[in-house]
Amino acid sequence: MLSEPKSRTSLFKYALMLIALAIVIGLGIVWLQSSNEAAPPMTEHTFDSGHAIWSIADYPAKALHENRFEISLTDQAGAPLEGATLSVKLDMVNMICGDYAFAMTEVAPGKYAGEGVPLMAGTWKATLTLDTKNKEEYTIVRLLRAVH
Repeated sequence: MLSEPKSRTSLFKYALMLIALAIVIGLGIVWLQSSNEAAPPMTEHTFDSGHAIWSIADYPAKALHENRFEISLTDQAGAPLEGATLSVKLDMVNMICGDYAFAMTEVAPGKYAGEGVPLMAGTWKATLTLDTKNKEEYTIVRLLRAVH
């Protein structure tokens, strides 16, 4: 008869350990998701030669679809920054997923646009490489969210 209470006590201990483990895992998932919140549709960036306003049309971006990325560049005086060469690389945060690279072209003085394709839903890092006509190079990084 003594073995019966011990087995119930052991079963109770295992049940408590499983519940505690489930709570820890749940809290970990919530914490990871909250730390990867993506930036809003429009972000502003300052660099040595000027200012950039970077937006994504129809935000959040759509996975496996072309999404229009737009950047407005001005110099330090606020005039359009013309004649720059821009390229963007998209890579998924915390995942080993294919990267997607694309160029942006000047569509108006100081306004640049290009089409990027996030390969799956989730949080992505977009890295812009900006080469000015004065041979200055800058890197601007932002996060974005992609959905199905």
